[in-house]
Amino acid sequence: MTLNQTFIQCGAPSLCGIKPGNMFSIRQKLYSREGIEKWKEIFKNQGIWLQVIKTDEGTTLFFAYNLEWIEKILSDTFIKSYLCEKKYPVKKGTQAILKEFFARLKTRQGFPHEAGIFLGYPFEDVISFEKNEGKNCKYCGYWKSYTNPEEAKICCHRYVSCCRMCKQWFDEGFSVSQIIEQYKQATEGVA
Repeated sequence: MTLNQTFIQCGAPSLCGIKPGNMFSIRQKLYSREGIEKWKEIFKNQGIWLQVIKTDEGTTLFFAYNLEWIEKILSDTFIKSYLCEKKYPVKKGTQAILKEFFARLKTRQGFPHEAGIFLGYPFEDVISFEKNEGKNCKYCGYWKSYTNPEEAKICCHRYVSCCRMCKQWFDEGFSVSQIIEQYKQATEGVA
């Protein structure tokens, strides 16, 4: 897959407004600095921020996110409390929380479990994942679901369908804004 195909497929749920954040890795040999800057601008034009997290062993980790949606998630009292317990600078606001999250992704050996919050996964599942150490889930898709596996299946199917449709339209020559409009039209009235 090319850089452009990877960005459109991996970022599709955020670009199409059905997921607050997407995290994905791309092999370094697939891109140039100019290519990344181009995609940052494309994402930004759609209200999505593209953060380069780290480069490790020939791959780069990216996080594409809708800042307004992340702010709404982080305004939840339970999530604030949870992040405070994990020593996030909650009182300093969204930018400080994101900065800390990116730093943890970049410097920690293990993956921070709270990433699920930033990716839009149900808070109950994030907590249950930690309590169960990733075991005994009822459904495993984009995330491990412990609380509502049927809803998780539907949601994960929606993400997969979005990625496939957007990649197909991109390969057919549609621009990113056209792809987003196509997706809205294709899913109108579908919940």
